[in-house]
Amino acid sequence: AVVSTQSTGAEELGLAPNTPVAVSMIDAHAGTLTLLHHVARATSQTLCIISGTSTCIMALSAQRTFVPGVWGPYEGAVLPGLWLYEGGQTAAGSALDHIVQTHPAHGPNTTYSKLNTDLGDLTNPALQTRTRDLHVLPDLHGNRSPLALPWFRGVVSGLNLDSSYINLLNIYLATIQGLALGVRLVMEKLHEHGLEFTNIAICGGLAKNPLYLRVLASATKTTVTVPHAENMMCAGSALLAQCAAESCTLREILESGQADMSVFSPDVELVEFYEKKYNVYCRMVTEQVQYRKIMHSE
Repeated sequence: AVVSTQSTGAEELGLAPNTPVAVSMIDAHAGTLTLLHHVARATSQTLCIISGTSTCIMALSAQRTFVPGVWGPYEGAVLPGLWLYEGGQTAAGSALDHIVQTHPAHGPNTTYSKLNTDLGDLTNPALQTRTRDLHVLPDLHGNRSPLALPWFRGVVSGLNLDSSYINLLNIYLATIQGLALGVRLVMEKLHEHGLEFTNIAICGGLAKNPLYLRVLASATKTTVTVPHAENMMCAGSALLAQCAAESCTLREILESGQADMSVFSPDVELVEFYEKKYNVYCRMVTEQVQYRKIMHSE
């Protein structure tokens, strides 16, 4: 939406009369707008992830339905004529930070870049299967979607007495896998209600981690695209300003843009592994809910 400042408002804001002013947008919504602008894909088939301390998992659809555990739908929140479905992970980057930084082998020179390098060739499918007996449910600060349970907590299955750097590498990888499988759980819930995706577009801190991106693609069985652009939320605000200044529609602006991007495809050699890993993940989710019922029953 665009409004033109009238004389009183213009004077208070220090603007010339009739200056077009774009209506503001929530930060994650603005980031979604920018992702769609850069990937230039069918908006209803692209799942957008705004990653950082937490993640926002954003889906657009022409259909209006209620998806339990997913916020919305919000009509026209990002684009006119489309409903926004907003899932999320309350702790994502913050969960990864906590698990890595509290490990005994973590040191002052431990960076994610170093962990990735020390894991080995990230393109080798065998690297991801080293966590066959180590599983992390990384909801350390509650589960926003799809459970909507603020009391939900993290779980690690497969702990032993090993406090070595090798063990740190393994639990780091398992935590990343847990985060990716959490996205898959949200996608499955959206799928149950008729929303389908052929592509994931992502920005933010986790989008800078090539290991996470490779795991995300294989764990969700979905191509992941990462635009080569910075400050996606601010850029979304700029797109709104462009819309106001040029008196055009948001859809026209989206159709005009496409950025260079990195593309990560699912690895066919990991399909069976992640089917098993997801099965374990879902059982861990179900079991924790059961533990709560047992311990809080009268």
